[in-house]
Amino acid sequence: MMKKFINMLIRNWSGSSVKILLTLGAVALGTGILILTNSAGLILEEQITAEMDKEGLILYVANGEWDSLGKVEEARPTEWDSTAPSVLLSDLDSINFAVPLITPAFNQVTTEGKSYNLRNAVGSGPAYFNVFSLDIIAGNPMTDNDLEMGLKKVWISSEMAELLYGSVDAAVGKWIQPPGEMLNRGRPGGQAQNVVQQYSVTGVFESPSEVTRRSYGIGDMIYPYTALITAGGNKQMMLDMMSAQFVVQADGKSVEKLSSSIRQVLTSNFGDDLSIIIWEGSTRGTSSYMEELRQSVNVFTVSLSILGIVLLLTSSLGIFSIMVVEALNRRKDIALERALGASKKDVIKEFWMWSLTLSLTGAMIGVILSLALAGPVLNTLSPLVGEVSAQFSEAAGIKLLSVFRGVFFAVLFGGVLGILPSFSAVKGNIAETLREA
Repeated sequence: MMKKFINMLIRNWSGSSVKILLTLGAVALGTGILILTNSAGLILEEQITAEMDKEGLILYVANGEWDSLGKVEEARPTEWDSTAPSVLLSDLDSINFAVPLITPAFNQVTTEGKSYNLRNAVGSGPAYFNVFSLDIIAGNPMTDNDLEMGLKKVWISSEMAELLYGSVDAAVGKWIQPPGEMLNRGRPGGQAQNVVQQYSVTGVFESPSEVTRRSYGIGDMIYPYTALITAGGNKQMMLDMMSAQFVVQADGKSVEKLSSSIRQVLTSNFGDDLSIIIWEGSTRGTSSYMEELRQSVNVFTVSLSILGIVLLLTSSLGIFSIMVVEALNRRKDIALERALGASKKDVIKEFWMWSLTLSLTGAMIGVILSLALAGPVLNTLSPLVGEVSAQFSEAAGIKLLSVFRGVFFAVLFGGVLGILPSFSAVKGNIAETLREA
């Protein structure tokens, strides 16, 4: 068998070396493209998954209902009190943090005489920074005392600090003014005074990735939610109202399982008639961005894989062509082999081994080609993946799983297409074939 195979190799190489080289090149190119496209899809999927899952499972919980626009309509008065987050922490071991949050009805601030639009501002507590792993890089962190005293302080993102003040360090100690009404005190024409106090920039946190920020609605400006409690009011009633919505961070992957556990704990502690909504998304409601991002990743990955497979299948047609010529040129030899006792299975096996050799050789060249071109090609694709382009570029490289897939499909397509002509080669009557030859 080996002797026949070597003779076939020599005969084909001497008779059609150019065609064989072109076929090997086509298979190598197809394999390389499949490996590169599949690696790109895997890298993108890994980066998106890593960005969205690195903080664990993050869910928003609210006492209320969805309105017609898909926004949260909180219950007034609240059906649970300010202890609800603490109850969840004590009753569910899987929950690491639970902290109330409110989103103020303003999207603009003034500092140093200039006004700026905000993407999102959030009132919360110190645990908010733990939920989203927001590291303080300048100034001081929020403390329990800040929350207890309701101090007028804010923590802003490094991106916001650079925009407003030119640098992170320059932001600390500055004053930020939310919008408020100007009232005349004293006699008509007297001095106007703003009824909303200024907030001191106490710290700056490292801006989260754009994927994380948009997915969960992380604030560019964070302040103690108790800072909004007005003097002389019913503090406990205000605290209960401000606890109508909170965010939890937990271990695990199942949204449904965690949601069910949260509902069970809250209803057992505050009554069965609670209006509870739980969602994965941003402070304003379910995030279409997260679902759209996951769908985009799937479409991108599948599209690239299909492109690579189609190119590899097309390039493997060269092997089919070589084997067709081999079957036609060797009709007499095949008939003689069968007359001397060779079975159909033996003949088919010869064709199969030859096609596999071509496929595997081309695939190995394709692997080398993909390794050589990985950096330039994948970096060229990085601008197409939007918010994770930087992470994609850093992780650019060939994935071992993609190599296995590329070689597997190259051998599969080459083996199947190469063996097909052998079935027609062993058909017919041996004597008639010899007479015709």
